[in-house]
Amino acid sequence: MRVVFCCLLLILCIGCEANVLHEQRITVTLQESHPWGEASHRPLWHTLVYTNGEGDRSSMHLTEGQKSATLTVPRDSLTVLCAYPLSYLYPYGGFYHPGADDSVTLTQEQGELAKLLLDSYQFNPEAVEHINATYLADEVGDATLLDGNALVVSLLNGEGIPSNLSHYEKLEVVVSDIPSGYWVPERLNQEPFWNRWGEAISLELEGGLQRFLNRESSLCLSLYVDLKKGEYLSSLSNAPPW
Repeated sequence: MRVVFCCLLLILCIGCEANVLHEQRITVTLQESHPWGEASHRPLWHTLVYTNGEGDRSSMHLTEGQKSATLTVPRDSLTVLCAYPLSYLYPYGGFYHPGADDSVTLTQEQGELAKLLLDSYQFNPEAVEHINATYLADEVGDATLLDGNALVVSLLNGEGIPSNLSHYEKLEVVVSDIPSGYWVPERLNQEPFWNRWGEAISLELEGGLQRFLNRESSLCLSLYVDLKKGEYLSSLSNAPPW
């Protein structure tokens, strides 16, 4: 009986040591308040999604107002993280690099690049896990203004950053025939605006999908901007509940 107990204890110790060698506990924090939360005086909940070192993505729910979470991630590879407000709004992003500090702050500034890498992780996990995300962010700049598909394809093929990677200017978008009110963007680098019914509003926008909330009317204005084509689409819907 004593021999069996010792063997079990040895197995447990070896397992714990293996976890310590290959896994790292990190604390992930969202320090920035969401514009919609401030406008409504009610914080948003988030879905936190991150690469797990096994070719897949893990996720967890952050309750309304929860600003931090503790995760177990691979010790020897890049971990890409995105926190999506209400599970689908523009993300807060960040990265854990091997050997780095065990505290990671997620920001909207890193959201687009983190989302590009997170979405492409399943196609070539090893390529993503060996990226130096800090260097990549410094080299490519604002990921909302570049050809994200071209960047991702080159990175997944092991070719690094394309020498001819296209960067675009913001696109002027003219919005009209939307209900009167105060419209609050989901992105921190954009400005809210007032409008009256029938008034045309000119906005300078980055690429991708972006939304504006009219809290008083419970409406959401969605604008999808294609910088490459110089085109955009708009739609109006009910605001998401939370």
